[in-house]
Amino acid sequence: MTATVLSVGGTILPEKIPFEKRMFLKYNIDKIDDSGGIPVELKNLRTFQTIVDQGSYQKAADCLGYTQSTVTIHIQQLEEELGIPLFERTGRRMVLTQVGEQALSQARELLAAADRLAAVGQEGRTLSGTLRIDMAETLLCYQIRPVIQQFRDAAPNVRLLIRNRNCLTISENLRDGNCDLGVCYVMDWNRSVLTVDTLDYTTELVLVAAPGFAHPDFTTPHQRKPVSFIIDEPDSLFRRQMEDYLQKRDIVLAESIELWSTEAIKQCVIAGLGFTFLPRAAVARELAEGSLMELHAPISGIRNPLLCARHKNRWVTPAMELFMRLLRETLN
Repeated sequence: MTATVLSVGGTILPEKIPFEKRMFLKYNIDKIDDSGGIPVELKNLRTFQTIVDQGSYQKAADCLGYTQSTVTIHIQQLEEELGIPLFERTGRRMVLTQVGEQALSQARELLAAADRLAAVGQEGRTLSGTLRIDMAETLLCYQIRPVIQQFRDAAPNVRLLIRNRNCLTISENLRDGNCDLGVCYVMDWNRSVLTVDTLDYTTELVLVAAPGFAHPDFTTPHQRKPVSFIIDEPDSLFRRQMEDYLQKRDIVLAESIELWSTEAIKQCVIAGLGFTFLPRAAVARELAEGSLMELHAPISGIRNPLLCARHKNRWVTPAMELFMRLLRETLN
């Protein structure tokens, strides 16, 4: 039987090598008696390993955040790249072939090496590249500036791309690889796909309106109030929390005014067009100046924990590590 060794670009891999910072790095598996290399996608090897560990294509797809058809394509590509069948059907079950067992052993070694080597050689290097972060708007506009400033001081060569998104979109973008980190409030995250850290920080929400607001009672149930709730898009966590509260108390409002900008919401509330429900940090200046007043109700003052999430199967870059550390140290 022909032995195999692992190589990159035709060079045999030593025990420790610098690791490319992207998860789609290509490796070669070279047959010793064959001068040609076989390029193998790392993601295909990871899919292969996950199928075996999870016991089925569908469970592997759920674990990795792929569709089942994508998992099937990864295996087809890997079988074409290696020139061997990895699985065979036995009844309704897919089982490893004999050469599939051998390939699995090599795949496990390679993936373990990739994970170990991800940070090798990074210490002392100047951080560079791009860090993509999706974040709730109220965090980005009113609470995160000190973290951004410290990150820029520590990593001036990293291109920082931060976009304001709602919590649902952040989860989807992490799953699909459209951002590296997501920072948001508590939501229904898919924890089989994402690694979610709960930070030692909570955001207080307050119910506010302009001074002299004519209908400040949001405690008494069974009301019909001729006022407008001015708030963000339908997927906004604050909007959902307030609407759930009103529904449970059978408090019916005249209408909701939907504005996709926190600053626009505040200006309309200050103008007396209605009330809103936002983090205290977002309205702290207006409360201090007296252009807004806090309405006292059981929902006012609730706190949402802050989450920082990333995809389980993507490498945590040094830039990501730095930003997460600064989040934990600064927001406390």
